[in-house]
Order: sequence, then structure tokens, then C-alpha cells
Amino acid sequence: MLQEKLFERYMSIAEEHQEFLEKSLSYNDLAKLLLGSVPDEYEKAPNKILIVGRETKGWLKSWNDFQYDKNGIKRSMDKSKEFVRDQLKEKKKDTRGKSFFNFVRDVAKKSGDNGVLWANIYASDYKGGHINHIKDKDMIKEIETISKKIIVAQIEVLNPDIIIFATGNQGIAARRRYFPNSELRERTAIAGYHSKDLWAFKLPEYDAQCYRIHHPSSFSNEKRQARQKLIEILPSI
Repeated sequence: MLQEKLFERYMSIAEEHQEFLEKSLSYNDLAKLLLGSVPDEYEKAPNKILIVGRETKGWLKSWNDFQYDKNGIKRSMDKSKEFVRDQLKEKKKDTRGKSFFNFVRDVAKKSGDNGVLWANIYASDYKGGHINHIKDKDMIKEIETISKKIIVAQIEVLNPDIIIFATGNQGIAARRRYFPNSELRERTAIAGYHSKDLWAFKLPEYDAQCYRIHHPSSFSNEKRQARQKLIEILPSI
């Protein structure tokens, strides 16, 4: 079962970084890790799409009893599964903070909701925002190391057909550290669109077709058109 395989990968990551993760729980301004889950009908989904955002906004900050153990990781995975399911049920809301999942809903409407996966280029956040505001640079590096391992686990276990990096400018540098541009394959411009707005490529070791767009909170006309073009490119249900 894919959920169990993904759980095992997360457990391995938690064990490798147990000392850091236990210490991180004492930092009130640091969110818990986002551990993406698997939709119930994922294996039957015609289109499997991993959408990578930038960071969460205080993810599981209220879980004061949380631990990075078997029960905690299962509980966290169940929460992210429930959260995505609930978001996909909502109607689009053109309000602050809703732009990312508005985009996810657009993807689900075009390509099917049972294959939608969620990750973030930074698996944690600091004070509800970018981890680069953390003064301890070693902590930032550790979060990035863990974040990459989480994304790789999702790719290797769940084998998505498509990966969309919707991280925005503040996430580009991290993506390049995880997957350097020099190692990417089949880098392709989309006719009529600047590469900074919409770009296609493949990661060095995986077959998924990848796309890069700005974070959906970017509302300039060029960026909106690029997102719409990507939706057009995506396969239909």
C-alpha cells in the first residue's frame, strides 16, 4: 500500500534527523513538518500530479503534544490528507491566502482530484512565513535537507506523472539547490511565454514531466496567463 510505503520513508527521515526534530519542537515560531499524504483513489487516478508550493502558514502549530514518532507521523499524514480533501471541496475564494489552493482546484478540475498530491519546497515555516527569517543558518540548512528528502520520498514512492513547482521567487533558490539546473533534462521553453513565468523540464533521475511557474499569489497579467496556459497543457480527466 502506497500510504504505508510513504509512512515508512517518513519514519526513516525522522529517525535520521531525530535529534534536530525533537529540538525543533521547542521552537514556538517553527511549524511542524508538512508530510504529504496519498488520496484514497490515487492508484486509479488517470493523472497523478504533485504540486509543490513554498511553505505552509503555521502548519500544526496548535499541536502541542506532537512528537515525530509513529503515532505523530501517521497523525500528521492523516491531517494533510484531510486538509487537501477539504480544500478541494471548497469553492474558489479570491481572498488573501487562498491563491495557492485556488490553483490546486483548477488543476484538479482539469486533471482529476484523486491524483493531486501536495508538498512544499520548505516543509516547515517560521512565524507563518519564509524560513530564511531564521537567524540560525544551520537550522535553515537542516530544514532544507529534510524538505528535499520529503519531496524525493513522495516522488519515488508515488511516481507522479507531473510535478508542478509553484514556489515563486523565494523558492527558486531552494529548488535549484535540491535539483540544480545543470542536472535537469529536457529543458523546454513554452512558446509565447518567458521561461521565468512558465518552463518545462525533467529532473535528473525521474520520469515525471515538470513545470515551473510563479507562486499563484502573483497576480500580474503575465503570470496569470502563464498559469492558465499550464492548465491548458495539463491532461484532462
